[in-house]
Amino acid sequence: MMHKVTFNEMVTVAEAKPWRFMLVGGVGAGKTTLIHALESKKTGHARKTQMIDYSGWGIDTPGEFVEMGYLRRVLVSTSFDAQLLVAVQDATRADSNFPPNYFLMFPQHTIGVLTKLDSPQANIEQATTLLRTAGVTGEMFLVSALTGLGIPELRDYLMNQNNVS
Repeated sequence: MMHKVTFNEMVTVAEAKPWRFMLVGGVGAGKTTLIHALESKKTGHARKTQMIDYSGWGIDTPGEFVEMGYLRRVLVSTSFDAQLLVAVQDATRADSNFPPNYFLMFPQHTIGVLTKLDSPQANIEQATTLLRTAGVTGEMFLVSALTGLGIPELRDYLMNQNNVS
């Protein structure tokens, strides 16, 4: 019988992780803050991610890798370490950093996460359209890492994906 792994066990185990997701999004989209919220860590001011961070259950990627076309190839090679892609879109942004149909080139299932839902400027419909245009075909999650909105649902989804693999 297989032991059910909890989220906290996944992020504290020092050995190679059997299952991971990769966060992809522009600079300031809230990727690092989101991963801290999922890990139940303090979600205050997050430090700028300078390089790919493999330290937890999720792979945190710098936003520049999406924003600068010549760096997108790094995301493709990094994605081989992930079983699920999480496209992160700041719901307060009017534009996308992802080219049309970008996520259709990846073999992994891709879900969308709309961040900063606590902001009055958040536009859910527009952010959803931007992610769908970028090729996100999977589920959409609406979250605010600061208020906790949607974090338990996203965490449960990710844990269930872990049990499927």
